[in-house]
Amino acid sequence: MKILGIDPGTATTGFGVIEVNGSQDYWLVDFGLVSTNKDLPHGHRLNLIYQGISDIIVKHSPDVISIERLFFATNALTAISVGQAIGVIKLAIEHHHLPVFDYTPMQVKLYVGGSGKADKTVMKRAVKKLLRFREKKGTKSHFDDMADALALAICHARKTFNPVLSSRSRSART
Repeated sequence: MKILGIDPGTATTGFGVIEVNGSQDYWLVDFGLVSTNKDLPHGHRLNLIYQGISDIIVKHSPDVISIERLFFATNALTAISVGQAIGVIKLAIEHHHLPVFDYTPMQVKLYVGGSGKADKTVMKRAVKKLLRFREKKGTKSHFDDMADALALAICHARKTFNPVLSSRSRSART
């Protein structure tokens, strides 16, 4: 199964594509960013996000898409902007007739990092270990920028194919 994980944003939307064979084996296929310039009109930026996600879907033909559910903390304007980005991302997904699953940051941290309170360092380390990814010394891969998207893809794989993890996370939430 090929899974596309998407970490939505207006300035940068991270994406990560993995393949999973139904067990604990994950293969990194691709990762990257859909970036927009903050000086462009907002509608144009949303169009760029829509087109970028559509292009990724066409290029990789995922079976399923996993996206981060909007988490609203303090900045309402940021939440509205990200919500609009999520809307155009979901529109692109719908146009390609693909199933999409939403996960909260806490769910992703639990399924990938082992704790709903795992920090960024723990999450990046877990993603790198699960995907057997090693950065070359002295080169900037921007992997850290896409780790959240890859974690979303891994989260969906683990929730789908690992009933032990799935039941453990249910009992942890109750």
